[in-house]
Amino acid sequence: MSKRILKLVQSDDLRRSKSDKLIANYIERNIADLPFETARSIAQRLELSPMTVGRYLRRMGFDGLDELKGELRRGRSNPAWQVKAQVDRLEEDRREGKLLARLIQQQIDNLGQIYELTSAPEWQQTIEALVGASEVYVAAYQNVRGIAQYFASQLSYTRPRVQFVDGLNGTYAELLDGSVDGRLLFLHDVRRFASKAKPLALEARRAGVKVVLLTDEFCPWGKDVSDVCLVVPGSHGPLWDGAATMTAVMDLMLSNIIVVLGEEVSERVDTLTRLQDIFGDFEN
Repeated sequence: MSKRILKLVQSDDLRRSKSDKLIANYIERNIADLPFETARSIAQRLELSPMTVGRYLRRMGFDGLDELKGELRRGRSNPAWQVKAQVDRLEEDRREGKLLARLIQQQIDNLGQIYELTSAPEWQQTIEALVGASEVYVAAYQNVRGIAQYFASQLSYTRPRVQFVDGLNGTYAELLDGSVDGRLLFLHDVRRFASKAKPLALEARRAGVKVVLLTDEFCPWGKDVSDVCLVVPGSHGPLWDGAATMTAVMDLMLSNIIVVLGEEVSERVDTLTRLQDIFGDFEN
């Protein structure tokens, strides 16, 4: 917001009445949305008349909302203008069939579906399982192994006894030996599916280990081998599978877990930070 407009809406002269304060507060707090607003839409949000909003804008020195938008645009102080320009360009490029525009739009659409996933029962079941398990074992293969290792590493900052298992010992005994109750296998696999993924999930359930499977829409056996199956949009790109959608899902899980655990996470991070300082793996 330009300094002049900020000074105007904060001035006593433009905060005399109840409606003045409502409009001033709205402009100040919702500056990013003003490019997409009209005087009528603002009036509806505040339960005022469009005439009241118009009179307020004239007292600010603008002949309507478009003049206010013009000053914001000229000042380049509002990131919403940049966002709108980027959206317009994306739409234009997509209509012209440009490859990257189509891929970016796909990522945007996938993120919208992820939001729906976070309100599904399976999401809450996953969070509860990751928080409540005595031990968490994370497994993944091939080209998604790296982001699963990242998830396991980040999860270990929120709670103890988290381990990535690679199966190189040929037995997965650390997960399947039955020595500790309440274990959880967090298995991540997408098309093309690893030959070990389904047998590992089945064997884990036989051993009394709860299985959460994070997979894509192409998995035909997910619900048959898991206690909780989270299905995320699969890649439809012409080149190769991208990791952006799955990484976003995992980051949201971590954020959700941090909110649930609250102060416990802060205490654990403090402990790990102290240990990092002792062993000197990070710069001061």
